[in-house]
Amino acid sequence: MHSDATGADRLMKQTHSEPEVVVRLLDCVYGIIQLSNATVRAAHSVVMGMSLFMRRVPAVAAGVLVAGVLLSACGGGESDESSEIDSINDAVNNAMKLEMELQGVTNRLIVDCMVDAGFDTHPQDLTEDPGSWMADEDYQPLVGSEPPGSYDIPTLEEAKKRGFDIGRYNDPDFDWEAEDEENGYTTTEDPFWEMNEKYIEEYEKARYGEEYYDKMWSDEAPSYSEEEEEWPAEAGCTGEANAAIAEATGAKEDELGWPDFLDDWEAQLARYQTEALLDAQDDWSACVEERGHPYFEFTDGWVDLWSYVHMFYDNGDDYMVAEDGDEGPTYDPPPGAPWEFDEAYAKEVEMAIDVAECADETGLRKTMETEWNKTMEAVALENKDAIFAWHDSLEKALEAAQAVLSE
Repeated sequence: MHSDATGADRLMKQTHSEPEVVVRLLDCVYGIIQLSNATVRAAHSVVMGMSLFMRRVPAVAAGVLVAGVLLSACGGGESDESSEIDSINDAVNNAMKLEMELQGVTNRLIVDCMVDAGFDTHPQDLTEDPGSWMADEDYQPLVGSEPPGSYDIPTLEEAKKRGFDIGRYNDPDFDWEAEDEENGYTTTEDPFWEMNEKYIEEYEKARYGEEYYDKMWSDEAPSYSEEEEEWPAEAGCTGEANAAIAEATGAKEDELGWPDFLDDWEAQLARYQTEALLDAQDDWSACVEERGHPYFEFTDGWVDLWSYVHMFYDNGDDYMVAEDGDEGPTYDPPPGAPWEFDEAYAKEVEMAIDVAECADETGLRKTMETEWNKTMEAVALENKDAIFAWHDSLEKALEAAQAVLSE
C-alpha cells in the first residue's frame, strides 16, 4: 500500500494525463521566475566572471537545482499530502474488503460444519458474498464519506421529487414493486426460511448453540441503557469456526475488526464542529425559520427533521420515540396537523424544498462536506501507521484462514 513514487514522479504522471495541470504548473513557474529575477541577475554577474568551462558546469547543476525547486514549489507539498491521504483511504477500503473475505471464509467453515451435522439447506447470509454490498454502492468509509447530518437535508432535486422521503410511503396506492425496480433492488426468496419451523429451530441451535439461540429469540424488551447488554458467547458451528480462525490467525476476538481509533465519534465530532460549520448551521436554521418553519437546532452534528415531518401524517405519533424509550415528540406539531395524505405530502415537499434551498443559499451543504473531509483527513494522517498495520494484519489473517479451508 505504500507508494515509492516521489512527488516529482507523481507530478510528471499527472502532467501526461491531465493537460490542465501543465498550464497550472507553467503559471506557477512563471510567477516564481518573475519573483526571482533579481536573484538570477545577481548570480549571472558572478557566473559571467568565470571561464567558459567553469560556467557550463554550474549552469547545468543550477538548471537541475532550479527544476527541482520549481517542482517542489509548484507540485509538491499539498500534492504529496493528497497522495498520502489517497493511499491511506485505499488501505481502509481494501482492509474492509479483506475483512469481508475473512468473514466469507468463516461462513464457509460454518456451512461445512452444518453439513456434517446433517443440514443441507442454509440461509443466504452464510452462502452469499458478505462483501457484495460494497460493490453495489459508492461507499467511502473515511475521507469522502458523508458528513454527519447530510442525510437529514435533501438536495433540491431530491426535495422536489420526494420531499424528505418520509410520507410518500403512506400513500395507499404506493407501488412497492415499482420502487424496488427503480432502485435496482431484486428480491430473492431465501429457501432456508421456506423450511418448516422445526428445521429452522434445530438449524439455528446447531449454528449458535442453545444459550445464544435462546437469547436471540427471547421476549425481553430491548434495553435502552447506556451499558452494553451482555450476550452469551456464540457456540455451535459458529463457535467452532470462530475458534478455528482465531487459532489459525493468532488474532483475538474483534482484533481484526474496525479499529477503535477510527470509531472515536466524540473526538471526530469535536474536530468537525468548527466555527465555520457552527456559523453555517445557525445561518441555515435562521433561513428555515424565516420561511415559516421551526428553528431547528443541530445536536451532535445532526438535525431532527424526521420526527417533525412525521407529525404531518395520521400515524405520526407512531414514530415519536426518544432514545430512552419514552414516547414524546421533539417539536410541537404544526398548526392543523395531521392532514390527509395529499395535503400532508404537499406540505412535506414544500418544507423539503425550503430546507434544501436554505442549505444551498447559506453554504451549509458545502461547509459540512469541507469540514468533514478535513476531519477525516486529519484522522487518516494521525493514524496512518496503525491503518497500514491493520490492513497488513488482515492480509496475513486471510491467508492463514484460507489455509484452514484446504485442510
